[in-house]
Order: sequence, then C-alpha cells, then structure tokens
Amino acid sequence: MPTWKDKEGDRRSRVLIVEDDRASRRALLMLLKLRGFDATHACNMGEALEQLESQPDVVLLDLMLPDGNGAMILDYIRRNNLPMRVAITSGASNWQALIGDGPHKPDAFFSKPLQFDQLMGWLSDSAGTLVSTDQ
Repeated sequence: MPTWKDKEGDRRSRVLIVEDDRASRRALLMLLKLRGFDATHACNMGEALEQLESQPDVVLLDLMLPDGNGAMILDYIRRNNLPMRVAITSGASNWQALIGDGPHKPDAFFSKPLQFDQLMGWLSDSAGTLVSTDQ
C-alpha cells in the first residue's frame, strides 16, 4: 500500500485532526490512515496543545471547539514558529471573523462538509510525497 512520507521521505507524514464532532473526527481519521498518513486527533483545545508536542506536519483545525476558539491554537502555532502547516476546517460562514484581524493566518481553508479530494490535493502539496511501500 502506498504511504505519504514527509518531505525528507524518512517517516509517514503526521496529521493532527482537531475536531470535536465525533463522527467527523472518526471518519477523517480513518480516511487519512487508509491513505497512508500517520493521523492523530484531539477533541478540544487542551488536547490539541498537548498533541502539538508530537510535531505534526499538518494540523486540520476546527474553530468552534467546546473549550474555546480554535484560532487560539493557530495563534500558538504561529507565535511559537512551529514548523507545521495549518488548514482551518469549519462550517461557519464567518470563519474569517473567528480568526480575527491579527497577523496569524491559516495556510488553507476548507468548508464543511469537507470535499475529501480537495483536502487530499492540499495535503499532497503540504505534507509530503506518496511513495510505494511495496517491495
């Protein structure tokens, strides 16, 4: 089965899914793992901040979380110059208002319901390259 590797090709690309909706989170996690990503998840801001220590390549970030605005996670990533790409995933039509006018912007935005092919296209450009694990 092919696997997504990081830009250096030495490990599977890591994706952190920050999503409070259980069904959405589980579906996205399963699809990404089936496509060869090393995918993990967080249900809220506290878990997301803990998971950032594992240094994912990409963060898929919902804004409306039960314990606050996901934009605070985006600000934390940018303020600390963490080497990861961030895509906002939101059903909110006013998502730009939720992240504010500050200097910290996401690398991409995907409206819900997610179009998986669009997301995969962006991930292929952001997270690494597809390599065959067949010998």
